[in-house]
Amino acid sequence: MAKIPCPYCGRLVDRLIEGMCEDCYLERHPLVVLREKRALKCKYCGALFIRGKWVRGKPAELFTKFLSDKGEIRGVIEKVEVEENEEGMIGRVTVRGSPHELMEPRVVTYEVAVEYIYDICISCREMLSRKEAAIVQIRSTPWPLDDLIKKKILNIIEQEIFKLKEKKIGFISNIKQLKNGFDIYTTSANLARHLAYVIHNQLPSHVIETAKVVGVKDGRKIYFMTYSVRILTCKPGDIVKTREGEMQIININNKYINLQDINTKKYMKLTISELLSSDIIFIKQQHFT
Repeated sequence: MAKIPCPYCGRLVDRLIEGMCEDCYLERHPLVVLREKRALKCKYCGALFIRGKWVRGKPAELFTKFLSDKGEIRGVIEKVEVEENEEGMIGRVTVRGSPHELMEPRVVTYEVAVEYIYDICISCREMLSRKEAAIVQIRSTPWPLDDLIKKKILNIIEQEIFKLKEKKIGFISNIKQLKNGFDIYTTSANLARHLAYVIHNQLPSHVIETAKVVGVKDGRKIYFMTYSVRILTCKPGDIVKTREGEMQIININNKYINLQDINTKKYMKLTISELLSSDIIFIKQQHFT
């Protein structure tokens, strides 16, 4: 039997399907089609908005439901693998099926990308409407926070909320950016404490915890917790005045600060907590060049 050339790829085949070979037909009529490539996702619990309601589940389950709702699958799904990050998810879908009645079923794997658009689901909105249980107060000493540190703090908060999305330990109800720092309100003292110490571990700072009784329920006191994070914003070269005299800051890390007496040239090593709780005066900024 004479072979027929495919007008698209030039391959010699036994027959054409609607004027093209089977491979070209399959390429132009894929077994998996996604019409909407953006998914509405709750930024707190990770639920996706599918078919008019918020749905929770594992990434592969949510991807399959979203694909079924916003796309078309011609055949049977044999395998789904999903990689997820903050921007969205990429699903590798293996399907067995045929795009045309004259073609034998095939097994084909497609890679489909979905972009996340963040919102807040109904359940999380209800949780956020409850009275705040704690606050993280971020303040700087002695100089104001610069834009780089502010951005780092907000990135830390965003990353931690993403990591904790399935642990259900509370929510951030509001973030107020102030002239000298941030106020972060949460519905959970555990979440506020976690955020305070994550920030503390990544920036030179000192944390103070305070509790205020705001009520009584079932015979037990209800506390409003405050976690005050004081971030040290001085840099090498700055001059401070201590009981021992004027000191120049040599270097700083997240735990310690090294000082040198301007007159005696002696060195002193303090923890960030010791420095911030000491009776010191910040004189001026005199950065190394």
